[in-house]
Amino acid sequence: MEFALAFALLWALFAGIYQFGYAFYVYNVLLTSVGNAAQLGSKITYDTSNPGNYTTELTNMVLYGNTTAGTNPVVPGLSSSNVNVNVVTSNAIPTNISISITGYTIDAVFTKFTFNGKPRAAAAYLGQIACSGC
Repeated sequence: MEFALAFALLWALFAGIYQFGYAFYVYNVLLTSVGNAAQLGSKITYDTSNPGNYTTELTNMVLYGNTTAGTNPVVPGLSSSNVNVNVVTSNAIPTNISISITGYTIDAVFTKFTFNGKPRAAAAYLGQIACSGC
């Protein structure tokens, strides 16, 4: 009887530690992905006639760790709708890039963690400007 009570208590303790550790791991992976995408976004060429390609490349960098679309996201359940890429422009030229995760939920053992606006990374744009349609 004592073993059964102690085991139930220990199992709940270990499950809680796992839940916290897994959420911390996923947050760290997302933070790294968002930071890498912001760093890349500050350096790659921005095409003023097609800014959608720029944001797509940064979204793919967050999702797959590469600028081209892949099949497996860096964390399970992450989709392009969870990645928010904000490019601040002045006269159609980017000045700042901000990338964040919104609406992503980690389904842990006992609870759910939802990330809204975090993790977030920002960078000043330092790359070259192109105009393919000009």
